[in-house]
Amino acid sequence: MLEIEALVQAHGDWLALLATILERERVITGAELARTLSEFAAHTVEDRPAEGQILSFWASRLNDTAATVGKFPSVH
Repeated sequence: MLEIEALVQAHGDWLALLATILERERVITGAELARTLSEFAAHTVEDRPAEGQILSFWASRLNDTAATVGKFPSVH
């Protein structure tokens, strides 16, 4: 059985990968996506605290990824 913590981490990693692709394709920057998700988390936590905490974790993960994505070479 999967542990919840591992599941949350895996989803956060997947979201960070998706954010990297979206930024590379100039759809939205990772920083903007992180900020938007953080705002969404702040509203969600009011009614659904556990979900809001997870969303906040993901926003933080995206923010960390956005800070480092420019340090890696582009594949195209």
